[in-house]
Amino acid sequence: MNIILIDDHEVIRDGIKGLIEQEFGWQVIYSASQLPNYNGNDLFDNTDVAILDISLKIESGFSILQKIKSFYPHIKCVMLSMYDHIGYVSKALELGADSYVTKTAATKELMAALGAVENGDNYLSSDISNSLAFSKNNSFNGLTDREKEVFLHLSKGLPPKKISKVLNTMPKTIMVHRTNIYNKLGASSQFELLRLALAEGILDVEDILNVSQN
Repeated sequence: MNIILIDDHEVIRDGIKGLIEQEFGWQVIYSASQLPNYNGNDLFDNTDVAILDISLKIESGFSILQKIKSFYPHIKCVMLSMYDHIGYVSKALELGADSYVTKTAATKELMAALGAVENGDNYLSSDISNSLAFSKNNSFNGLTDREKEVFLHLSKGLPPKKISKVLNTMPKTIMVHRTNIYNKLGASSQFELLRLALAEGILDVEDILNVSQN
């Protein structure tokens, strides 16, 4: 699979390029902070996937995405951005993006996104998927972003001490978040949080099975 990588930061480009080529055997055939001219360029004819940052100095990633999809619709586009705002995600998807991964997500999620588009599928990094799920449910509007993170871990059955390690904070802090979550959602146990998460479509049975197997 031939890939072009557009990002303003050389260190990020080099790191992603090395991982893609050394670990997965795909080839990054072009890596820079901007694209060359669009029309009549053999580079695009030989490209399978474009990884695009949104915030670029010369031309925005949205503009590049739109042009690639107009001139070379066969190219799959993966947006890799520091922005996790739903507005950015929605705009990218409207313009034809095949996947959206935040830079705060684990590197393995970018690799998962590339694997997905190679198979003709779409991919959203887990933090984006969670935000989209929560945004559809008014019940969770009162939770802070941190409380939503804690809610997800609690609903999967993780104990506060383990959640504190995952989120790199004190167990006492997680206990405070748990109390706030119970009060805001009218719950009294982690099992009730699980039932709520399943009922609202924020988690599914596979999510729970994955946790139990780890």
